[in-house]
Amino acid sequence: MKQPMARILTSLLTIVLWMAGSAYAQSTAVIKVNIPFEFSLGDKTFPAGNYSLIQPLQHLLVLRDARGHTIASTIATGLELSSPPAISKLRFRSVDGQYALTEVWQQDDTAGLQIHSAAVSNRNYIAKHRSPESRQMAEGSQP
Repeated sequence: MKQPMARILTSLLTIVLWMAGSAYAQSTAVIKVNIPFEFSLGDKTFPAGNYSLIQPLQHLLVLRDARGHTIASTIATGLELSSPPAISKLRFRSVDGQYALTEVWQQDDTAGLQIHSAAVSNRNYIAKHRSPESRQMAEGSQP
């Protein structure tokens, strides 16, 4: 009696998970954008141009070029807004004249993605953990 019931429950659970996955995949939105400057995503730098951003899975962001080829992907963390933006938005962080993609917001969605730039994170880590002597040299002071 337990064996057939377990098979039925396993089959039902498999069907429910498959349907939920299919519904999520169909709701994946594409953000098409023309970025007018060189920028980085993760540890790669890209020239100005037309791109599309897709979130095929939760916490995964995929960058595609104008031909639709995947050129980069990165892991991101979720963000929440109190009210959804009227248009899709990308937010960049500028460090020493170089731009890094840091946030992606889809139109009419309160959930966004935050991308942690490896280059910016490494610079911040190095700056916070350098020796007192190197700090003085960077500030132009003599020890």
